[in-house]
Amino acid sequence: MKNIVGICTVLLLSFNSYASSEHFSEYIEQADHKIQSTGTVKVGLSSSLSIEVFTRNFRKSDKMKLAAAIEILRDVMNSKEFKHEVLNFTYQGKTQFNQNNDMTNQEIYEHLMTGAEVLNPVVDHVMNFDLTMYRSLNPFSKVKGYTKPDTNRIWIHSKFYRRRSWTPIDVAANMAHEWVHKMGFGHDYYYDENRPYSVPYGIGGIVTKVAKQLGY
Repeated sequence: MKNIVGICTVLLLSFNSYASSEHFSEYIEQADHKIQSTGTVKVGLSSSLSIEVFTRNFRKSDKMKLAAAIEILRDVMNSKEFKHEVLNFTYQGKTQFNQNNDMTNQEIYEHLMTGAEVLNPVVDHVMNFDLTMYRSLNPFSKVKGYTKPDTNRIWIHSKFYRRRSWTPIDVAANMAHEWVHKMGFGHDYYYDENRPYSVPYGIGGIVTKVAKQLGY
């Protein structure tokens, strides 16, 4: 594996913000959750995309897994294999994604590589992540992570993240999925046969596939 250039900083901050999500009930459960710690991880590279991650409530072991996931995500997003998979993605027998915002695969790829998130529409070639680790009060929750268009924050469910079976590849794929939401793409709330072909799910699947191709 390639080395990661990272900077981890512990900060204190006053938290007075609201967080909503496509799983709004998950936020309600967390409304009284107190922020315990924050940190920033930055990864720079000379290729097209770099990654910046701000974290809350991540343990030391969480950050180690995150660092591995960042390395994977960085290498995948800047690989020729990723570009090939995006450009050749098919849905219903055509080279396209489902719920593609009327964009071709080429346009989707080029848009992702700009790093211009909806709430931070600057072409800076940076994947920006604002991650909060949380634990649902619902022991039966199957939500692994969530976000909503009106916030930059992404919540990651510690119940899944901290499992040994949830590998850095899984984390990278989940991060990619949620970040694609930040880039303006959505999918149906309830699962159906078409949802895996949406841009968030499609890109998440591609990240998993390419990461394995690259030997992770």
